[in-house]
Formats: sequence, structure tokens, C-alpha cells
Amino acid sequence: MSRKFTAGGIVSAVIMGVLAAILLPVLIINLTLIIKGSGGGMIPPDVFGIAPLAVTSGSMEGDREDSFSKGALIFVDIIDESEKNALAEGDIVTYYLPDDGGAYVTHRIVSVVRDGQTITEVTTCGDANNGSLDDPVSARYIVGKCVGHVEGLGDFAMFLQTPTGIIVFVGIPVVAFIAFDVVRITLYNRRVKQREQADKALADKDEEIARLRALVEERGGDASSAADEPAPAPQTVVQEPEKEPEEPAYDESVSDGE
Repeated sequence: MSRKFTAGGIVSAVIMGVLAAILLPVLIINLTLIIKGSGGGMIPPDVFGIAPLAVTSGSMEGDREDSFSKGALIFVDIIDESEKNALAEGDIVTYYLPDDGGAYVTHRIVSVVRDGQTITEVTTCGDANNGSLDDPVSARYIVGKCVGHVEGLGDFAMFLQTPTGIIVFVGIPVVAFIAFDVVRITLYNRRVKQREQADKALADKDEEIARLRALVEERGGDASSAADEPAPAPQTVVQEPEKEPEEPAYDESVSDGE
């Protein structure tokens, strides 16, 4: 009987769990971004209100805590009109440039213009631009506020969206896991077959031993029964004495010649 949990099964489960933990979120995020991004519009594709964007320039490199470099992956919290009015100098925002092919720019706010409590436009500047201000941006084009970043992850995320990246990080692990599982199952079936053959040989051996033991016991019983039977009594042969042949009797009244 095979054990419920084998070493191969545990290794396979661990590999499957690791691949699922790594690849499943990536696939879900990429599919979500692709589906939402195919619809166009001013708002970038997001996952639960957070839009991941890859940084393609070094304009925000600096020594501030929230500065980031080219190749980073930033997380932009999509904000509505009321949240835009809470923005202030120093916040890093992402805005849409309709006249620049629909590109997104993420820079730090250096000044805001308000109409009462409503922000109408902002002026931004990259941390690495040495005070060179961007053109004022209408508040309607602000799409979100940067709430975090991971250095180097942007290049990786962009690579994942290429055919090569999909093959390397999705196709190869899946094929490798399938190959590993096929080999594991093949080896397991081979071990099961060898175990069954060994069990059958052992059973045949036990059966032959039992047959020989029964035969020996049967012959031993016959010999014991023969020894227990009483020996036949010796027979006495009585020999009768041989009889002498009797002479014929003659009648005296009859004589020869008469």
C-alpha cells in the first residue's frame, strides 16, 4: 500500500504553490491591465483603484524619500474630483497629456491654483529637473496620486508584457512543471509496478513453501501411521507325515485259474 504523502508529492505540491504564488498574481494583473487598457481613455488601467506604471525616464531621481529612478514601478492611486481638491505642494501626481500621444507624466507639485476650494490647475517639476518647471496642467487631466514605488520592478513588469517575457516567466515554468510531473508520475508507476512484482514473487514463494510443508507433513503422517500398526503374527505351518501307499487287498475265495 502506498503512503498517502510521498516525497515526490510534497515536492510537487511545493513547486506548484510557489509557481501559483508568483505567476497567478502576475497573470491576473497583466490580464486586468490589458483588458482595461484596450478600452482607451484618460484613466490608466488599474487593479482595485491602484494603477501600476513603469517609469521610463529619470526625471524623478533625487535624494528625497519618495523620489524614484528610471525603471521603477510606481503605484498611482486613482482619485476623483473631490480628492483632487485635497492635493498640495509636494505631492507627486500623475497627469495625462492628450497632446503628447496620451502619455502620462508623474512629477511633484510645486504650486496650485485654486478657485475657492477647488483646484483648477497645478504646476509640477521633476526632482531631477533642477527647478525647470513643467507647463501648468489643468486639474481635469490629473488622474492620480503616487503612493509608492519599487525600484527596478518597472523594467521587469514591462519585460513581462513582451512575448519573450511571457515565454520566459510563464511558458518555461509551466512546461518545466508539466515535465517534472510527468517524470514523477512515471517513476512512481515504475516503483509501484516493481513493488507489485516483488509482492507477487514473495507470495508465490510463500505459497510454494506452504505446499512443500504440507507435503512433508502428509508424508510424515503416513510414516507415523505405518509405524503405529501392530506387526502381523507369525504363521505356523504343520506338515503332515507322508502316507505309505496301500497294497491292494486280495479275496482269498478267488483263486487264480478258476
